[in-house]
Amino acid sequence: MGYRDDKRESAHLSDIFVACACSILGLVECGLNEEKALLELRKVIEDYRSWVGEAIAGSGTMLNEMPPKNGSKVRVRRVLATEEMMWSIKWGLKGATDASVEGTIIDPGNTDIGQTGGGVLPLELKTGSKKYAGVEHQGQVILYTLLLNERYRQRCQDGLLIYVPPIETNRIAAMATHIRGLIMARNNFASAIAKVKAIGSSTSAQVFPPMIRNRRDCERCFQLHECVLHHVATENGTEESSGLDELFTLKTKHLGEADLAYFRRWNRLIDLEQQHAEKNLRALWLQVGWKRELAQESNTCIAQLKLVSDTPAPSESGAKRTLRFVRDRRKRQDINLGAGGYVQPTSFAGVRFRVDERVILSAESLDGKSLLVHVSRATVRKIEHGLITIEARQSIPSIVISGQSIVGKEYTWRLDKDAIMSGLRRAKENLVRLFIGIPPEVVSAGTALTSRPELQVRMASIATSGDDGSNETPGVGDTRRRNLIVHLARPQFKPCRVTDIITQRCRERAKDDYNGSVATHGQILLDAFFELNIDQQRAVQRVLSSLDYALILGMPGTGKTATIAFTVRVLLFLGLSVLVTSYTHSAVDNLLLKLLAFQVPMLRIGNTAQVHPLIADFTLDRQAEREGISSVHAMEAKMVNAQLVGCTCLSVNSHVLFAKRRFDFCIVDEATQITQPIVLSALRCADTFVLVGDHYQLPPLVANAQARKEGMDVSLFRRLAEAHPEATQQLSYQYRMNRDIMLLANRLVYGDKLKCGSFQVASNHLQLRWQWRDSTSHKVSWPTQVLTNNRGVMFLDTDTMGGSITESSGTAQANSSNGRRLMENTAEAQVIAGLVELLVLGSMPPEEIAVISPFRSQVALIQQHLTDVAAFRRAGGSEWIHSVEVSTIDKYQGKDKGVILVSFVRCNEEKHVGELLTDWRRINVALTRAKQKLLLVGSLSTLSGGSALFHVLADVIREQQWGYKLPRDTVETLRQLAMSVAAPIEPDPEQSTMSRSRGRPASNVKVSILQRSAASSNGDIESLVSNVSSVPIRLHQGGHPPQMKPISRDIFGEM
Repeated sequence: MGYRDDKRESAHLSDIFVACACSILGLVECGLNEEKALLELRKVIEDYRSWVGEAIAGSGTMLNEMPPKNGSKVRVRRVLATEEMMWSIKWGLKGATDASVEGTIIDPGNTDIGQTGGGVLPLELKTGSKKYAGVEHQGQVILYTLLLNERYRQRCQDGLLIYVPPIETNRIAAMATHIRGLIMARNNFASAIAKVKAIGSSTSAQVFPPMIRNRRDCERCFQLHECVLHHVATENGTEESSGLDELFTLKTKHLGEADLAYFRRWNRLIDLEQQHAEKNLRALWLQVGWKRELAQESNTCIAQLKLVSDTPAPSESGAKRTLRFVRDRRKRQDINLGAGGYVQPTSFAGVRFRVDERVILSAESLDGKSLLVHVSRATVRKIEHGLITIEARQSIPSIVISGQSIVGKEYTWRLDKDAIMSGLRRAKENLVRLFIGIPPEVVSAGTALTSRPELQVRMASIATSGDDGSNETPGVGDTRRRNLIVHLARPQFKPCRVTDIITQRCRERAKDDYNGSVATHGQILLDAFFELNIDQQRAVQRVLSSLDYALILGMPGTGKTATIAFTVRVLLFLGLSVLVTSYTHSAVDNLLLKLLAFQVPMLRIGNTAQVHPLIADFTLDRQAEREGISSVHAMEAKMVNAQLVGCTCLSVNSHVLFAKRRFDFCIVDEATQITQPIVLSALRCADTFVLVGDHYQLPPLVANAQARKEGMDVSLFRRLAEAHPEATQQLSYQYRMNRDIMLLANRLVYGDKLKCGSFQVASNHLQLRWQWRDSTSHKVSWPTQVLTNNRGVMFLDTDTMGGSITESSGTAQANSSNGRRLMENTAEAQVIAGLVELLVLGSMPPEEIAVISPFRSQVALIQQHLTDVAAFRRAGGSEWIHSVEVSTIDKYQGKDKGVILVSFVRCNEEKHVGELLTDWRRINVALTRAKQKLLLVGSLSTLSGGSALFHVLADVIREQQWGYKLPRDTVETLRQLAMSVAAPIEPDPEQSTMSRSRGRPASNVKVSILQRSAASSNGDIESLVSNVSSVPIRLHQGGHPPQMKPISRDIFGEM
């Protein structure tokens, strides 16, 4: 017997060790090492074993009840689900039980609930004492009983509330009086929130439920900081109105009116944006799946799905299950069509979901009367013609599969796009932490302040002014960033020379440089520095001299990513730590890929499945596995000692690394696409921040029109650049566009600030060659003249085509079964498809051709016409179609191609161009993507008559003679001309090289770049202006660059 007990004890200890090994990050966050964790687990393991033995394997475990009873027990028959997230349509509540179990409560003095086979019970596990929060815990369990009653149609009158240690199982009865009180509290809160959402102007006062005015409870509340900040900022609260006496003043006295105004404004803007996100969420609750898919906002739902595969998800995905769905071919009655009318499901060919998009998996009864909302959150992994694959965070509860849930046995599945409000919640969290709470400077690990004495004293004074985490001391928030961002304090700089800093670093480490690696590294950096142009050099210097922040305005094609990458290399050489961040994973990886070429050690924070394949091995999980990190100490050391860390802005809020360390510099790429509250989390992690972007291109994503009107799309980059232009360094030498395309960008947006980086870039024109069947048929053809002339820009005006060239809008149920809202122009799609075919037939590499449009419906139409061209004509087979990129303008920021074709779509007598085309920043993106040829297709009369920007564009087109009025037989001419080509000619290798090298010259071409001279060995930047020599440009070696996801965000896909 003793041997079996020892063996069982050994097995449990083994399980404990495994649990600790799998929870290293959690232990790091809690501040526990393995020994302490093992000690705590051993204290409760015997209690858990006894409880399982009694409640599951035995006759039941004893219950504590109110009022006390003798002999009541609970016996658990099976576990239905763990950590089950439940959304209730009936009660308007959300909740997540620790476990949903099927069990029987045995009451010797009464009948038990198990007479009909058992009931569903919520099981809630709490650690610590129930002394202070027992009532809240009981209310939580009672609400869970309501959710389970609705979800599973099971009798659920009781719940289990378990405290450990020591283990104590409490029976919580869902009494009518308690339920009534909880629902009234819920309704009062919902009413107050509704009043907040109904605010019509920025000056309206927000109405929240009154403070409870109980200092004893408030002092222990984890929401104290948020509560007092809202009370003082939005309700003009005082010590008396808060009921907190001097504690209220202690917490808020450091905030001035400018602070409160900034908080009120941005808190309101976030609320407005959240309202927009909730619109789709409400439709999820209220609309049957197939109707939602057919509706105008149909890009948010895929209904009528059948689950065909449920397997474990890859361990590195962070999900639990991989689920695969096909269309459920069972007919669904459409009551709007009368008896005998049915809606037939379609394939996934036209759905507007994307890989990596977040979705909500729900089930609904076949008759559409019952809906089980939110079975799991998931991520789309693959979309094929007849199959869609997702990775779900939770397993499907067995009670759903068995047909015992609210949707019964006859049900289908549906996927709805997840209205991502976690980012908005984090935005509010960042906003609060800016004004109140623990100063970020209390954490100093990971920085090299000793090498920056100018900051050392300032950091020490700020750190001591905050609290220590207790509620009895004031929390001044992020004072330094608040002064810079809210009060717009002037940023400080320490004059320096880059060459002097690098040289000094080499001298400091000379005595330890036994193999000369430091000196070699320093010389490599010096050589690379002198290969930068004058603007890039000044940008590097601006960053190194900054004590607070620096701004780099990277105009299109100016090499801002390369400049940032070099700056990071210098900072790392100087022994400083760097956090690289942006809003999207692609933007972060794009910069890290540049650094990867120089073998820079890095740590990537993020889910491996969302990271670029070439960067995936640098994620924390992969590195920990490769290096055999299995202890809390080793994991914490790995995170703190990493000199270069990359992650998205939203990851900063959720990863433990950022609670354990700080950085010397934080560099934010594509900063002009991030709203101010979102970027705050990354900035508070570093002593100095660098914002990189171009506020003349797409602004931050703001869906709510009122929020945009009130300035939510003003990025922090723009705010600081307008307040302190001296902190901004412009990059103006561009290596992408030829002179014509650059001229257009300068005239419309940049005011002649853009300059060509070399003669080769300026004269980089399209060179095409066709092999004709008839040597004379093509000589007078307008398409060949348009494509082969040396004009870098051509506007093809559809006004003269005649016939049906106008746009089409509304739904397309006549042409497709999905009834989606469209904004299309068939004539433009046909013209563009014909031009693309001629480009490919003329030896233009298809991977260097892209078609962009403001509207996703037009993108889909063009894609379909290109597919038809590839399938039924002779453009070298159909494989080339996969290399031609067709996309929205919004997705194309940060990318470029040799030839860009733009379809503007809008063509109407009213000269109405819509919201998308009146945003000059979107048009700027469209006009600055091409390197050799920019082909604009649209109605010049509509565009110039409906937008001031297009009026100027039309003037430039006429002035430069870049226009061509398309004849009536345009489409037929293009078709006949394509048929006249005998065979496609293999792409010219030089043409391909020129296209892939972003417009930079080949290695045998001499161009002017900055070069260090012997007379100027001190490296002074100003002295370099006159030192220009002709040397070969070194090209990036290797084939095609890694394929990247869109760096920018798709702001509006459809209007």
